Amino acid sequence: MDSITAMKTIRDSLRTNLTDAYQYAGGTARLGSTWIYYDEPHVSGKYPQIEIKKVDNPSTVLSIGPSYGEREFVFMNIYFYIKNGFKLIISGTEYKNTEAVEYYLGLIKRTLKAQNSTLFTAGVKGYSHLNTTKVEYDPATQLYYGAVSVRVEFFINCG
Repeated sequence: MDSITAMKTIRDSLRTNLTDAYQYAGGTARLGSTWIYYDEPHVSGKYPQIEIKKVDNPSTVLSIGPSYGEREFVFMNIYFYIKNGFKLIISGTEYKNTEAVEYYLGLIKRTLKAQNSTLFTAGVKGYSHLNTTKVEYDPATQLYYGAVSVRVEFFINCG
């Protein structure tokens, strides 16, 4: 595994297991590839969207010698964006703007945590969510957004 594979594994897990916010607004679910992105151009102007951005990629040496092993970490922010006024109805409760972002940040955390065994089998040997940002608003784009900061880890043998 490498950092690119680790991030794509997280992206694919969300694409497979996260409910499209469009459904909560009464629309038809989109394919995950049209609203959840990692380092990909997203030409679709349709929101809500999720974008995964790498923050850091440190590692720790686990052994010495020419065949040393490493524990590698990938820190990433998983952003959720929603247009001003977009309403989600979830179990009879209406969420919009800041509340919708907060709800989805929690849903992202719960979804990935529930997939821990699947992620482990795919090579992500550790997953944890570290932080949830405050929700921001950009008046120029009329987007509300926030992020879940996560860390994934895996092991590599350098020999």
